[in-house]
Amino acid sequence: MKTDTSNRLKQIMAERNLKQVDILNLSIPFQKKFGIKLSKSTLSQYVNSVQSPDQNRIYLLAKTLGVSEAWLMGFDVPMVESSKIENDSETIEETITVMKKLEEPRQKVVLDTANIQLKEQEEQNKVKQIEDYRLSDEYLEEQISKASAYGGGQLNDNDKEFFKRLLKNTLKEKIDKGDL
Repeated sequence: MKTDTSNRLKQIMAERNLKQVDILNLSIPFQKKFGIKLSKSTLSQYVNSVQSPDQNRIYLLAKTLGVSEAWLMGFDVPMVESSKIENDSETIEETITVMKKLEEPRQKVVLDTANIQLKEQEEQNKVKQIEDYRLSDEYLEEQISKASAYGGGQLNDNDKEFFKRLLKNTLKEKIDKGDL
């Protein structure tokens, strides 16, 4: 089933929470690169089905939005070309090329190693999130309030700010040293 460019533009605007002005702003580098102009009124006409874009503007909008031209034109094809879905990093391409040459038991070793690396990365990300939380104003203010309540005294705003900076610097040092 074929739809039209207007519906595709509306769909992508809804999915990405974009306004027409956002699309125009995103298109500026591509307009300069490809020498294809796109005005507010022209884009508005495309969105409102008053006019259909020519091939140059389809190309411009597809590049701007990171979608395939055929999808943007309304054809029943994937939104993003399969080559764009994959991560095109050279390391990944090289890894795949080498893995294809390996016998299956060796491919399994590479896969297991990649999974181990992924788990380590995820654990490091969790630790980083905890460290970031401990350095957040919310956490620091909570700790200062607890210490102040434990000591039985009230701190004024200047004292709270001083202790917050002191605690933040101390925690940062400990995190950097690996003591926390």
